[in-house]
Amino acid sequence: MRAISSLTNRVFLACTLLATLSLGLAFYFVDERASSEAEADLRLGLREAGTLVDRYGATRTDHFIRLARVVADLPKLKAAVETGDPPTVQPLAEEYRGEVAADFLLLTGRDGRVLGADGGDAATVAAAGGPESIEEITAFSPHERGVLQLVSVPIMLDGEVPEILGRLTVGLFLDDRLAAELKSLTRSEVAFGAQGRILASTLSPEARAALAPVVGASEIGSITIAGEEFLALARPMEPVDGSGGVAVILRSRTDRLQFLSTIRIRLAAVMVVTLLLATILSYGVARTMTRPLAAITTAMREVAATGDLTRKVSLKSRAWDDEDARLLASTFNTLTESVGRFQREAAQKERLSSLGRLSTVVAHEIRNPLMIIRASLSTLRSDRATVVERREAVSDIDDETIRLNRIVTEVLDFARPIRFDLAEADVNHVCRASAEAAWAGVSADGVTLDLDPRIPPIVTDAERLRTALVNILTNARHAVLAVPRADTGTHGHSVATVGPHDVLMRTRIAGGRVTIAIRDCGVGIAPEEMAHIFDPYFTTRRAGTGLGLPIAKNIIEGLGGVLTVSSRRGEGTDVRIDLPLPRSDGRA
Repeated sequence: MRAISSLTNRVFLACTLLATLSLGLAFYFVDERASSEAEADLRLGLREAGTLVDRYGATRTDHFIRLARVVADLPKLKAAVETGDPPTVQPLAEEYRGEVAADFLLLTGRDGRVLGADGGDAATVAAAGGPESIEEITAFSPHERGVLQLVSVPIMLDGEVPEILGRLTVGLFLDDRLAAELKSLTRSEVAFGAQGRILASTLSPEARAALAPVVGASEIGSITIAGEEFLALARPMEPVDGSGGVAVILRSRTDRLQFLSTIRIRLAAVMVVTLLLATILSYGVARTMTRPLAAITTAMREVAATGDLTRKVSLKSRAWDDEDARLLASTFNTLTESVGRFQREAAQKERLSSLGRLSTVVAHEIRNPLMIIRASLSTLRSDRATVVERREAVSDIDDETIRLNRIVTEVLDFARPIRFDLAEADVNHVCRASAEAAWAGVSADGVTLDLDPRIPPIVTDAERLRTALVNILTNARHAVLAVPRADTGTHGHSVATVGPHDVLMRTRIAGGRVTIAIRDCGVGIAPEEMAHIFDPYFTTRRAGTGLGLPIAKNIIEGLGGVLTVSSRRGEGTDVRIDLPLPRSDGRA
């Protein structure tokens, strides 16, 4: 999504996509039209080749039928066949086969007995033999050499009632040689088959099995042989007796459409060049439109990164620059000047306000210790003061000095940037130490600890984390102590005490983070005060500086964690701290 988020990229991509779509559609339609025309031409040529093969076959068959009739009508042949003597007939079979130029010639008698044969083996003779008939027969049968075409005519004596003396059968082989001759005539691959098998072809013998499915097809079909695609057309050779022979004409679709690859390559080259030019042009147009916006964006980033509102956008006056972008730059410069002025005024007001709040807190917090110190010094100056009074005065001065030092330390900690000393630390150990420090001098078991032993060491500043937890626990302790108690002291007075379950500190690990939860059953925080608990110098206690929670929040966020507080008046307060665990790469 980042690629289209920029106006430059959107303009650039829109122009490029438009050019790509236009060129792609043009390429598609040209290729589709050329492919359709080539396919139609290929099918037309295949049908014309089929017609040529039909005519050749019909002419060849008719030629041999005529020759067979002439030979069968020769008196010499009739006289020899009428004798029924094979030694007499055999020389004539050999003589006439050469004159007819047939691959095979067979002469049979009245009873169908073979009288003479030449040019064929036993299987050929068996295939050619048949009952006596006055009909002229053409048949096709499978043979190891190819398809055997048989043309058979009767040998008859003329008269009022013709007498059948026998039959003359001429055999022709539709073999690889004949297929090669037809290939040269039709410029197509040719195959011959019978009884559902391809027996001869101009293709390799391994391709014959692949051609079997098209033997009985009546329409042009597509077939793949050795990775090459062919269009095939089967032309049946219909004999008189209905026996089947078929010629299959094939033209390579791969070879015939090869020129389309050249066209596609050239079209693709033109499309790439055009697309490249369109891309360069569209990018140039996009840059002229968005260069001013880029300058403004760069200035905005620098202002956001450095906070320098004096940064100005300067645009060169160019004829093709966008006037709206120039107006936007001028408006941005005016805006930064106004924001800078308002920021300086707000900072001055904030400094004055902070100084007023700090003055109030410091004046309030320091006046009381100073008054106590002054009173203690008066006691020390008095000659009537006893030793015990002098010791109490010195102790008061020491306590108030420590209090003044704590106030100054908190103010300085909040005012100056926090520097962290990161190292591996045990969260549970830091929690125990924080509880002991927050409850020092009050109660040994003032907080209940529920610590998860599965928490691994984390990279943090243990001392800073301890400071934050002590501030939070100290607030919890004061909130619990502020709840009225019914316990009776040694002199019969009602005093406030902290029970072992008034404050609960729990640690858990979940979702790649360590959670520290602190819950107290104290007085809680009013809703109108919740919005200000992290404001510096805001406090509801007379002895507080209002810096404990702000300092804790700064520390936790500086350590990469999150500090959240929820509370209900009269029910208590929940504080939750989420700290990151180390990642698998060793970083926090």
